[in-house]
Amino acid sequence: MTSSISDINCDAVNKEVLKALLKLKENSQCADCQAQDPSWASVNLGIFLCIVCSGIHRSLGTHISRIKSVELDSWKAAEIETFKQTNNVQANEFWEAMLPIGFIKPTYADSNGYKDAWIRCKYEKKSFVPIEYENETVKRLNFNAREGFIYKKGDLIKNWKRRFMKFVGDEKLEYFKSKNERTPCGSISLKNTGQIDSVNEVDGKSFCFIISTPKRRYLISCDTREDMFVWIQNIRKSSQIVNCNN
Repeated sequence: MTSSISDINCDAVNKEVLKALLKLKENSQCADCQAQDPSWASVNLGIFLCIVCSGIHRSLGTHISRIKSVELDSWKAAEIETFKQTNNVQANEFWEAMLPIGFIKPTYADSNGYKDAWIRCKYEKKSFVPIEYENETVKRLNFNAREGFIYKKGDLIKNWKRRFMKFVGDEKLEYFKSKNERTPCGSISLKNTGQIDSVNEVDGKSFCFIISTPKRRYLISCDTREDMFVWIQNIRKSSQIVNCNN
């Protein structure tokens, strides 16, 4: 009984220490989506997270991120040592060190699918860690890629067609039947765009996203999660540039 009471008292003390760390300005937002007042934590990464991002972290596996609730779970003194040595801001200085200039970080308002891609690239692929940590486990993303093959769902005939899509400046996207075609099948203006975000699997196609324009919504599918993430990021950046200049 004495041991049990002692354990309870230690847990209470450890939680108070953790809550004090959570009150620091550097920990006031979720490390991944900037949601206010995170209440979950990754024990091995030493970061505080919102409930949505904590769920995505949990799906990565405990070898990457071990998730616990600040309030609901019990805490050992050894588990909070990492949180004493770092905070969300410092952790992101490492995990986001190589983000490209002008990168638009995902927020709590984005779809879970887009946040999932962001978190997997950040921690699973280690896509943005400092260059000195480069090794075989690091998978960089090519944000300079401004063209590539995608699947596009038709507007009138609702089937998927393989298309080669590329940016024309920042103003629009053009898509072609093949890479060598000179005349595009169509184009997507990036002026006055609305939602540019991932969506759930559609008709068996994974890694889908939509581009909402005043005229219609375009549904695109990519071969990989990373391709989807890069397309969304680059389209958002171009759309922001075009619409800020108008």
